[in-house]
Amino acid sequence: FVFFLHVDVMGNLYVWDLSDIDKDGHLDKDEFAVAMHLVYRALEKEPVPSLLPPSLIPPSKRKKTPVFPGAVPVLPASPPPKDSLRSTPSHGSVNSLNSTGSLSPKHSIKQAQPSVNWVVPMSEKLRYDDIFLKTDTDMDGFVSGQEVKDIFMHSGLSQNLLAHIWALADTRQIGKLSKDQFALAMYLIQQKVSKGIDPPQVLSPDMIPPTERTTPIQDSSSSVGSGEFTGVKELDDISQEIAQLQREKYSLEQDIREKEDSIRQKTNEVQELQNDLDRETSNLQELEAQKQDAQDRLDEMDQQKAKLKDMLNDVRQKCQEETQVVSASISTQIQRPKKDSINLHNFHKGYKYGIPPDDLQKSLPMEIVIVL
Repeated sequence: FVFFLHVDVMGNLYVWDLSDIDKDGHLDKDEFAVAMHLVYRALEKEPVPSLLPPSLIPPSKRKKTPVFPGAVPVLPASPPPKDSLRSTPSHGSVNSLNSTGSLSPKHSIKQAQPSVNWVVPMSEKLRYDDIFLKTDTDMDGFVSGQEVKDIFMHSGLSQNLLAHIWALADTRQIGKLSKDQFALAMYLIQQKVSKGIDPPQVLSPDMIPPTERTTPIQDSSSSVGSGEFTGVKELDDISQEIAQLQREKYSLEQDIREKEDSIRQKTNEVQELQNDLDRETSNLQELEAQKQDAQDRLDEMDQQKAKLKDMLNDVRQKCQEETQVVSASISTQIQRPKKDSINLHNFHKGYKYGIPPDDLQKSLPMEIVIVL
């Protein structure tokens, strides 16, 4: 549709209407080639024809297209007998021949095409068909990549190689494989696994499934004309680019899936590390709380220690004072008995020598006087 953007709206309608030969609202490969040719002619400032020239009608569509008066019928690729060149068949005779298929374009070209055998042996084809029927769960005649993923991965081949094999087998590039395409893919996988034969970059003619083989394209010297050849060639180039893009897309999708798996694994590891960090943080907070409690108790004990130290200093001060008082008292008491002994000695001496008692009592301590 990118190519149609460069043509005006009316031109788009003409191109689509002319290219949709079977009027089914869709363009197949041959019709798309015709559309591409008309678009390129429009881009070259050539007018879009109101009717599709017979030379641009694909061989596969000519049996469905009425023969216009004056149109040149397509002859077989091999030279016709001389007798057939002596007279030109009329319009009615051409139609009658086409109805029998003797001179129909498609039939005559297929006769010129050499028969090519398929590389997939019939015995293996039957086995692959049985696997296909078991895999095609929705019974639509096709298998998707999701349906055959386990079968392909069981081969042990790399994802890139399997993607390349898928792209080769998916000749229509629709993202699904028919029964023959699936058999071809399984054959290529088996060749690589059992014999080590790498799949080709492009399918050879004998590898193309029989149901996928199209009518060969005539060159510019054929009666179809150079316009159809140019369109189909461009379509083939685009198809090759699409196939390459499909392979690259599948490879990129595989890389994305692998990276997503790696990211999920790394995310799980990071989550586990985060959980470990949270646990360690919780333990650290508990230890910090215990440390704070111990510090508070230590501060309280320091305060109690300071109070006890002050009390001890007070007790020591009082003890020193009491010690001094006691020492002074003891000294006084020690001095007093000496004085008393002297006075008593004088008493006895005076009493001995006849000193009057009254005078002696004055010199005696009060305690002795009382005793006396």
